[in-house]
Amino acid sequence: MSSTSFSIGSRSILVRSVAVYALVLIALLFSDARNAAVAQGIKGLFGHATSVEQGVAQSASETAGSDDAVVSDEAGAVDQYAQRAALARDAFLGIVRSAPELPAMIVATLSADSERQGVYWIGQVFLVAAISIAVGLAAQRLVSNWGRAQFTHLYREDVLRRSDKISYLFFRALVMIAGLVVFALVSGLLLLFLNKGGEAAHKTGVGLLSVTTLFLFLRIVFLNLLAPDNSAHRLVDLSDANARGLYRSLMTGALLAAIVFAAMRWMDRLGLPEEPLKLMTIGAAFLSALILSSIALSYRHVIGDLIRGEGGANTPIWRRFLAKSWHLIAVLYFLVAWGISSVRVLLDLPDATGLVVAPLEVLLIAVVAYGIFVLIIDKMLLPPLDTPQAQASIAEEIVRAEVAEGDEGDAEGAAAQVHAEAAEREAQRSPFRDLLDHGASIIVMFGAFALLARTWGAPLTDDASVVGSLTEILLVIFLGYMAYRAVELAIERQLAKEGPAEKDEEAEVGGTGESRISTLLPIFRNFLLITIVVIAAMVVLSELGVNIGPLFAGAGVVGLAVGFGAQTLIRDIFSGAFYLIDDAFRKGEYIDIGSAKGVVEKISIRSMQLRHHRGALTTVPFGEIQHVENYSRDWAMMKLAFRVTYDTDVEKMRKIIKKFGQELLADEYYGPMFLQPLKSQGILAMEDSAMIARVKFMTKPGKQFELRKVVYAGLQDLFEQNGIKFAHKQVTVRVASDDVEGSANGDPDLARKAAAGAAAAGLIGGEADGEGGGDNNT
Repeated sequence: MSSTSFSIGSRSILVRSVAVYALVLIALLFSDARNAAVAQGIKGLFGHATSVEQGVAQSASETAGSDDAVVSDEAGAVDQYAQRAALARDAFLGIVRSAPELPAMIVATLSADSERQGVYWIGQVFLVAAISIAVGLAAQRLVSNWGRAQFTHLYREDVLRRSDKISYLFFRALVMIAGLVVFALVSGLLLLFLNKGGEAAHKTGVGLLSVTTLFLFLRIVFLNLLAPDNSAHRLVDLSDANARGLYRSLMTGALLAAIVFAAMRWMDRLGLPEEPLKLMTIGAAFLSALILSSIALSYRHVIGDLIRGEGGANTPIWRRFLAKSWHLIAVLYFLVAWGISSVRVLLDLPDATGLVVAPLEVLLIAVVAYGIFVLIIDKMLLPPLDTPQAQASIAEEIVRAEVAEGDEGDAEGAAAQVHAEAAEREAQRSPFRDLLDHGASIIVMFGAFALLARTWGAPLTDDASVVGSLTEILLVIFLGYMAYRAVELAIERQLAKEGPAEKDEEAEVGGTGESRISTLLPIFRNFLLITIVVIAAMVVLSELGVNIGPLFAGAGVVGLAVGFGAQTLIRDIFSGAFYLIDDAFRKGEYIDIGSAKGVVEKISIRSMQLRHHRGALTTVPFGEIQHVENYSRDWAMMKLAFRVTYDTDVEKMRKIIKKFGQELLADEYYGPMFLQPLKSQGILAMEDSAMIARVKFMTKPGKQFELRKVVYAGLQDLFEQNGIKFAHKQVTVRVASDDVEGSANGDPDLARKAAAGAAAAGLIGGEADGEGGGDNNT
C-alpha cells in the first residue's frame, strides 16, 4: 500500500516537474525582464522551508552571477534554463505542500485582529453591503427608466443602417453607465455610513461593492454587444436563441470569475501570506481558462458561422480554416496563457496576471473602438446621402428647378428622380466610405494586437527594440497606402464623372475625344503613385537607421548624369509636357503628325500611341513630333461634289438643297449633329458632259461621315422626284476623214471598236489620276 502510494506520488511530482519545466521554458521565451525578476524574487519565495531556501539562495546567486556575464555557448544557455526551471519546480512544490494549510491560513487572516471577534464580523459586513447594494440598484433603476424615456425616439424596429444601430446601442450603454455611476455613488456612501467596523470591514465592503460594480459593467457591455433583447439593433448575425444563450453563458462565467478574483484580492488586502495567495491566483486563472474554454467549445459552430460569413464557396480559405478550428486555437491559447501566467506568478515575474482573459478584454475594446470609428465616418466625415433628410433636400432642389422652368411636374416622376439621384450620389461616395472602413479596421486590429502584446509584457511601440521600428515602418506603409488609395479613388471618381467619349461607330476619323482632365488625370495618378512610394521608402529607410542624406545627394548626381547622357529622353518628357499644357491633343482624338496618324489611345510620360483607322498601332515619342493636325477639335466641315446635266435648273436645285438642309436641321436625331445647315455652293466647274455642283455643311467632329451618307441618299431621292438628273461621264470620239475612207475599204466594226477602246482608255486614265490625287484617309 505504501509503495503504491509512493509510486503514485512520485509520478505526480514527476508530471508536475515536467509541466513546470515546459511552462518555464515558454515563459522565459516571452518575458524580457525574466533575468532580473528571477534574481530578485526567488529568494523570498520559499521562506517557509530552510532547505529549499538554501537551495534557492544558492541558485539565485549563481543565476545573478551568470546574468552579469554574456553566455556565448549553447551549453551555458541550457544550464541557465535548467536552473531556472528547477527554481520554478521547487517553488511550485513548496506551494503545493502548503496547500492543505490554506483554509487555516485564511481563517487566521480573518481572525488576526482581536477587535474582529473571530470571523463573525463578516456576516455583519455582508449584511451592510447587501443593503447598500440593494439601495444602489434601486437608484440605478430610476436613472435607467428616466434615460429610457428620454431616448425612446431613437428606437425604430425598421432601422437598417449600421450607424443608427450603433448610435442606439451607444446611447443605451451611456444611460446604463450613468445609472452604474449613480449605483456606485449611492452604494458607496451608504456603505461608508453604515459600516462601523475596522479597516478589514471597510476593505471587505469595498471589495463586495467593487465586484458587484464590475459584474454590472460587464452586463452593460455584453447586453449592448449581443443585444439579446433587441434583434432589430443587433450588430452580430445571431439568432435570438443563440444571442440569449451566449449572453447567459458569458454572464455566468463573468460572475464566477469575478467572485473568485474578488476573493483573491480580498485575501491579499487582508494580509494573506504570499504562498497561499499565489496558489489562489493560479487557481483563479485556471478557473477563467476553464470557463472560457467551455464557452468556446459550446458555441464553436455559432461563432464559426460568424467568422465564415455569407460568402459561401467564395469565402477565402483562411476564413474557412479559422471558422472550423478557431475553438481549438482559443482553448490552446487559454491553456498556454494559464501555464505562462502560473510560471510568472511562481517566479515573481512582471505581467503575471490577466493573460487568460486578455483576448476577451482586447476584443471588447476593439469592438467599442470600431463602433466609434464607424460613427465618426457615417455621422461626421461621410454621412449617407440617401437618407430621408437628404432625399427631401434633393426634392426641394428638383422642385425649384421645375418652377424656374415653368413646369408643373409629376409627383411620381419626381419621387423616382429623387430616389435615383440619392442612390447615384451615395454610390459615388461609397468607395471612400469603404476605404475609411478598411483603414479603421486595420487601425483597430493593430491597436488590439499591440494592447494584447503589452499585456504579455512585449510592447510593440518600444523605440529601442526591433519590434518598435517595425511598428513604425508598418505605420508608414499604412499611411502611404491610405493616401494612394484616397487619391486613386478621387481620380477614378472624377474620370467616371467626366465619362469616356461616346464612341461613334459611324465615325471614320476625327471623332470627339475625351476631356482634357480625363487625359491628364491618369498621368497625374502615376506621378502621385511614384511620389508616395518614394516618400514612404525614404521614411522606411530612415526608420531602419539608414542615413538618407547621401541618397538624396547621390540621386542628384545620378539625375545630372542622366540629364547629360539621356538628352533624348529629357527632350521627349519636356516636349510631351508642353504639348499637354498647350492642349494640342487629348485621349480619343484623331490626329495627324505627318509620320503617323490615328486615334490617341494611350499617353505616357515620354510617348503616345496612335491607333490608325485600319488597326495599326504606332508609338511616337513626343520629341519626334514636329506638328500636330487635329481632326477632332471644335468642328468639321464636309464638302460634297456631284455632277448634273446641262439642262438642270440651278435655282430650283438650290432651293431643293436649302429645304432639305432645313429638314435635316429640324430632325430630332440628325439636327443636333449640325453646327451649320446644309447649303448649296452652286456650280463649281463645268466639264464637257456635266456641271459640277457642290454642297457643304458643318458638324460636330466625327459626325460628318454619318451625315454624308444621309445627304447623298436624300439628294438622290429629291433630284429624282424633281426631274434633276445626275450626269454620267461621256467621251465623244471624232475620227478623221482619211480614217473613215480607209475603214470603208476595210472592216467598219473594227474602226468603231478601236475608237471606243481609245475613249475608254482615256476615261480610265482620268479616273485613275483623280483617285491617285485624293486623300486616302478612308
